[in-house]
Amino acid sequence: MTLFSSKPRIAIIGAGIIGLSIACELAVRRGVSVTVYDTRAPGRGASWAAAGMIAPAFEAAAEPGVHPRLFDLCMESAALWPGFAARLSAEAGAPVGLDVVPSLAVALDGAQLDRLERISGVLTARSVPYETLSPDAIVQREPAVTHEILGGMELPTDFRVHNRQTVTALLAVLQASPRVTFVSGPAPLKSTGGKLVLERHDAIIAAAGWETPVIKVEEKGRLYSLVNWDAALDDIDCHGGQMLSVAAGDRAPSRVVRAGHVYLVPRADEVVIGATAEPGRVIDAPEPEAIEALRREGVRLCPGLADAPVAESWAGVRPGTPDLAPFLGATATPGLFVAAGHYRNGILLAPITARMIADQVLGGNAGELAAVFSPRRSYTA
Repeated sequence: MTLFSSKPRIAIIGAGIIGLSIACELAVRRGVSVTVYDTRAPGRGASWAAAGMIAPAFEAAAEPGVHPRLFDLCMESAALWPGFAARLSAEAGAPVGLDVVPSLAVALDGAQLDRLERISGVLTARSVPYETLSPDAIVQREPAVTHEILGGMELPTDFRVHNRQTVTALLAVLQASPRVTFVSGPAPLKSTGGKLVLERHDAIIAAAGWETPVIKVEEKGRLYSLVNWDAALDDIDCHGGQMLSVAAGDRAPSRVVRAGHVYLVPRADEVVIGATAEPGRVIDAPEPEAIEALRREGVRLCPGLADAPVAESWAGVRPGTPDLAPFLGATATPGLFVAAGHYRNGILLAPITARMIADQVLGGNAGELAAVFSPRRSYTA
């Protein structure tokens, strides 16, 4: 049952990969008119800063404190990625850099080995394929990896996409669509008689990442934060992250390699090394000491990068919730929906977020899993 008597117009606040993917689902796939608002250049922020990993097993299978159904959500979205990428690439006439070569997860110490064992236990219980590898077998499959590893796994569920190419393709498709309007600046939200309204729009989707709670609403000539219209949004917090890339030479890895919080992601003629995890921090620029420490950790994992010159370094802010899972769906305020709080899984969860939010906004059946990630859910902080 649709919520609207005629074709609606939907406002999306936030033009990162989540907002852009929702816009594409609504406008290009379902024929709905959309306005996308952002105070920054579309497609930048955390979406541009990401490494493009699609890693349901490593990120969600056994991560402490995560929502118990996050792994299900991540696996379902990972399964959507090949079709999502193929269609987007065809529509944009440009590649998105999807590479489904399995990732390697390795351990350099006992704590990392314990984490891999926890992941293995979850995958075994769920009959999700993976392969446990000896140190020698890992080096045979990826000669760039250090010989100091204690063990590891090959994860067919975990692969990569070029996030910047994906964002660029989304923008190309949306900018060519007559149903999509981009507005550079804040959405002129107002509260009238206690009702949240945006003139000439039937529904509002807040998808501004960590800034979602502080989206501004005018009421009686004063500006208030959106969190006042749903207190649950206050649980979306900021998690700073810093990364770098180095030139790829003959001794660079050919696939994604992970060890603890450090990962190496080959991308064209460079290797991305990430990432710091800094809860509660908004970082506008990379910090030299943090970047150098991260570079050294990357070199420990792949010694062949020791002399590789740094090509770029950057910082971003991930939006997280207490259970590290996104808020997806209707808020306490009628007509206001939220898609934010994706933490380290924004790229991975873009396809399923777009589908679930579009279903809910248009009054369709988004399925049982969508209800699980309602912003009104209960969790232990």
